[in-house]
Amino acid sequence: MDFQDFLKQSAQEINQEIDRSFEKWSQEVESVSPKLTALNKAFIQANEGGKRIRGALIKLGYELAGGSPTMEILKPAAAFEIFQTAILAHDDIVDLSPLRRGKPTVYKVLGGNHYGISQALTLGDAGFFLAVRLIAETDFPDSRKNKALAFFAQAMLETALGQMLDIELPYQKETRKEVDALTIFRLKTARYTIVGPLALGAILGGAGKKFLEDVEKFGEALGIAFQIQDDTLGVFGDEKTIGKSVTSDIEEGKNTLLIIYALDRATKEQKVVLDKYYGKGKIGGKELEKIKQVFVDTGALEYSRKKAMELVTEALLVIEGMDISPEYKKLLTQMADFLVRRDK
Repeated sequence: MDFQDFLKQSAQEINQEIDRSFEKWSQEVESVSPKLTALNKAFIQANEGGKRIRGALIKLGYELAGGSPTMEILKPAAAFEIFQTAILAHDDIVDLSPLRRGKPTVYKVLGGNHYGISQALTLGDAGFFLAVRLIAETDFPDSRKNKALAFFAQAMLETALGQMLDIELPYQKETRKEVDALTIFRLKTARYTIVGPLALGAILGGAGKKFLEDVEKFGEALGIAFQIQDDTLGVFGDEKTIGKSVTSDIEEGKNTLLIIYALDRATKEQKVVLDKYYGKGKIGGKELEKIKQVFVDTGALEYSRKKAMELVTEALLVIEGMDISPEYKKLLTQMADFLVRRDK
């Protein structure tokens, strides 16, 4: 089985577990008040359409660690995906994003006003604790489950710190630095998208210290590469393909390698373009093309792609030294290729 087949099969199983979890939760909501049913439905619908990469990596981490076959691993996999939707509901408010997974974001579905924002925040809060409860309700040994819950909490705290730094940097008067961007990528993406899910599954599978260290090295390198690619697609991708706006990163002044490298090497004329449009709110297609041209002409696009590939190579070297079967090494290699060499 290659990684895309593994992901597809895992996604089907995880979606079924998510449906079961929401069926139970919907009954709880209904018992409190039918007035909350429509709100809960909006959050449930927001969970639809994801690739389930993080949930699949929990399942993969469990298998890599030699965990005994059990459908119980689907509960933490579903939990991570529900948490993903919850944190995106908050993230979309921060970014003022109108689209997510090709559909209106939760706060937009609920009106896009103060009421919509308030309810989206609260639904996200509920999603956080639904995820924790799902993991806590599994029948894994208490020692593994407690360790997994502590790890999950730490990964989420690091994600929050990364988000705080991401929001803060555009307001700082200091020159944008690559080290700051890479710190955000490590906390917000690598720990949350790759290391977190793989390690959580591995912990539940009984992984030892050395294996978890390898997962961390592999996941951090691949996760940062993933984010660099995501930022590149966030400007140069096709909006219909990636399912989100290709101007939002520019409008909010996101701290990416593209802008950091471009600012460091831009001519006076190019800096005028960046200063005029980057991080200055709503832009149109003409302004987007001007900024894209600056990223190309300064070498920022080429540098970002090269950096991503260097990190993928670093991740692949870690795989070679891992104590896993050749089949799983091949699966991880395919995973790295799938996550970074993508167009959406």
